[in-house]
Amino acid sequence: MEFNLQQGSWKKLQQGLLAIALGASVLMMAPAQAVNINSASPEVLQNIKGIGPSRAKAIVDERERNGAYVSAEDLDARIKGIGQKTIEKMTQSGLTFDATETMTRAKSSRVK
Repeated sequence: MEFNLQQGSWKKLQQGLLAIALGASVLMMAPAQAVNINSASPEVLQNIKGIGPSRAKAIVDERERNGAYVSAEDLDARIKGIGQKTIEKMTQSGLTFDATETMTRAKSSRVK
């Protein structure tokens, strides 16, 4: 099988392949979706880089005992072994700290 590409066509093909490669790499870096630490299950938390099964369980257990996490600093203070670098990775992977959403949902479930 022979390909007979003219100089201009070859350059356009190279540019197209480069654009596809760059687009794919950007998609791989972006979080698939945000995960709220105050409402996510242990299984969902494990989708975040830096959170495995035992850390996910510790996060949920602590949240159930002492309430919603209000910030990354709060998470750092309440969960042993989590530092700023780990929290940076987690937030870059889509972890969020929306305590108001969780409290609103909890209040509405109690009203019934």
